[in-house]
Amino acid sequence: GIELYLQYSNDLFKLNTAYTYSKSYRTESGEDEYLSQYDQTHNLNIVASYKWRRWIFSSRLRYTTGNPYTPVTGAIFDGDNDVYIPIRGDFFSNRDKDFFQLDFRCDRQWIYNTWILSVYLDIQNLTSHTNSEGLNYSYDYSQSNTTSGIPIIPTLGVKGEF
Repeated sequence: GIELYLQYSNDLFKLNTAYTYSKSYRTESGEDEYLSQYDQTHNLNIVASYKWRRWIFSSRLRYTTGNPYTPVTGAIFDGDNDVYIPIRGDFFSNRDKDFFQLDFRCDRQWIYNTWILSVYLDIQNLTSHTNSEGLNYSYDYSQSNTTSGIPIIPTLGVKGEF
């Protein structure tokens, strides 16, 4: 794989960008090489911040390709144990949807003689993008639905430093 990192900053503005391209494979004794379950071919992170007086506005954008998974193509009923046994497709032949998240943060500081007071608003997943984290199957594997990641999460906080 390769990794590219770019950084720019001046008194008011900072930008950090990291991009990774990689392919992750595994091998088992006596088996052919196969894609790792943690393979994320593309991984991009961009963090930017702007300082204005005692305010700091920042955001983060994250993008990665989805993780591979082995699909279930059907099921067989095991009457002796009263369960369905999944029939699996090709090993790690499908991928979860790509992951995308945009975060925003705003900080304000008040500096006193012996301590610092900070107030912040942090909004994670600002676009409320539905990120796939896996599949859940029905008892007989005839239906599946996607498990999604976090929705938009706003956080208001106060911090004191002594």
